[in-house]
Amino acid sequence: MVGFAILDNQEKNVWALFVLPNFEGRGIAQELQRIMLKEYFAHTQDPIWLGTAPQTRAENFYRESGWKEIGMHGEKEIKFEMSHTLWNSKFNRRLL
Repeated sequence: MVGFAILDNQEKNVWALFVLPNFEGRGIAQELQRIMLKEYFAHTQDPIWLGTAPQTRAENFYRESGWKEIGMHGEKEIKFEMSHTLWNSKFNRRLL
């Protein structure tokens, strides 16, 4: 196993998306994200959110993937959101 993603349907958030450092840059995180969001939006049109530390590779990854910053989650994390509309218009079509 080189990576994993955990989606919390009850809280409507991405709890985790990790790839081992030696396997970064191979599209694994993008594919995990695509599968996770495709599954999520197959069952709801509610937005999904996640929190990540600022100034990290994760922050850059989510910004580049089209997630929108919507504020802070607690005191130390940036809160991002992906809407069903944004998923369909940008992310879903790009990574089918």
